[in-house]
Amino acid sequence: MTTTPTGAASTVTPPRAAVDHDGIAPVPEAERTSTPADFGWIWPSAQFSFGTVVLGALPVVFGLGWWPSATAIAAGVAVGTALLAPLARFGVRTGTNDPVASGAHFGVRGRVVGNLITVVTALGFFAIAVWTGGTAVMVAGHRLFDTPTGPGALTVAMFVTAAAVALVAVRGHETLVRTYRITAVTGGAVLLGTALVLAPKFDAGYAGGPLALDSTLQTWLLAATASATVPLSYATFQGDYTRYMPASTPTGRVVRASGISMFLSSLAALLTGAYVTTLFPVPDEPWLQGLTDAVPGWFAVAVVVFGFAGTLPQAGLCLYAAGLSANSVFWRSSRAAVTTVVALLAAAVLYLGAVVYDAMDAMSAFVTLLLTVVAPWAAVLSVGYVLHRGRYDAEALRAFATGGGGRYWYTGGVNPRAVAAFAAGSVIGVLWVNNPLYTGPLTGLTGGVDLSLPASFLVAAVLYGALCRVWPEPLLPPSRAAR
Repeated sequence: MTTTPTGAASTVTPPRAAVDHDGIAPVPEAERTSTPADFGWIWPSAQFSFGTVVLGALPVVFGLGWWPSATAIAAGVAVGTALLAPLARFGVRTGTNDPVASGAHFGVRGRVVGNLITVVTALGFFAIAVWTGGTAVMVAGHRLFDTPTGPGALTVAMFVTAAAVALVAVRGHETLVRTYRITAVTGGAVLLGTALVLAPKFDAGYAGGPLALDSTLQTWLLAATASATVPLSYATFQGDYTRYMPASTPTGRVVRASGISMFLSSLAALLTGAYVTTLFPVPDEPWLQGLTDAVPGWFAVAVVVFGFAGTLPQAGLCLYAAGLSANSVFWRSSRAAVTTVVALLAAAVLYLGAVVYDAMDAMSAFVTLLLTVVAPWAAVLSVGYVLHRGRYDAEALRAFATGGGGRYWYTGGVNPRAVAAFAAGSVIGVLWVNNPLYTGPLTGLTGGVDLSLPASFLVAAVLYGALCRVWPEPLLPPSRAAR
């Protein structure tokens, strides 16, 4: 990439948004017609899917009883939502997606940190969503129609589902939002129906089984940490939708709408997963198989339909976010073309993870370790928003497409303060993880308690704030930089 000194004239024509402005260019104010109330459709449609519901099984699989599982889920979702919701302000302020907006703090080139987090997170949860949806179609179809099972049948079910998801994601924002309005309602109905049909078998006194870690507290914290990942995993995705909200929208309304919708929908989905899992003879049996065996035969029809249709919004949201993020790297190409390539990559990841290596067994480790990079990234943006008083230059954020330079160029396009804080937070987080597959060395300091989430967030937030104080960013308001 060619660069020019700060403030130099652009020598490269900036990318233009698509006809529907569904690209990385800031959405024109005239086209920003969404409202905070749209989160009432966006988050439930994503969370009311088997890809999220199955994660609610983890506390029970870890050996917790019903009430410890429920409280761990509630506490984790509350923490994850509290860290997620404030980031909704960036799309409103900048008119662009979160990885591009993060360039205001990480630097125009440093934004690739957000790009990588988005793509990895999106591909991981896309794989989980399509795997669970395809498995639901396969096992429920076998019960209803005696259709085949096994790797071949799973591959067919997953790729039919993935193809439908790719079509929705490639078509873009408007198509996604339309599907959300339908799937949020139908998904909620299926979750409610599942709870009702299984109510006669449910025992709130379920005591759990062998604990995954040494004590109830350690296992409870592991479950809470895994639950916190669910809302926080969307940290880089909110701007995909808030950029369509008018710049005059009160940011407090956006934060509240996102937070309330995310908390309630995540809580409902994860509690449903835990609720169902308490009925399994063996908690760690394949979840969709256990669900299909537990429900009445007639309800298996809903499992098949929801396995397919319920996967579209969550997996589509992930694939759209990955394509939009990759588009800010390959900005000379259209968003639709980049998303198509990302969809093919996602299909390869899905096949290798679910069929070739059966790597989905490591799902709990994936969602826990994910926090160690998402949390410090969110911390830098949260602190940066306060330091910069929520004031951003949308055009300067796209200096990667205009030859470099500008307000957010920092040092060669990277802000070393933010990158150092992010790296430190990530390392501390990894060292404090404690799950069945990996134990970090710092967990010995806290008796095995997993502090990866609060440690990674706080270290990044405090370090970034301290660095900006002793080494002020040139873009901070004078009164702020002088303190």
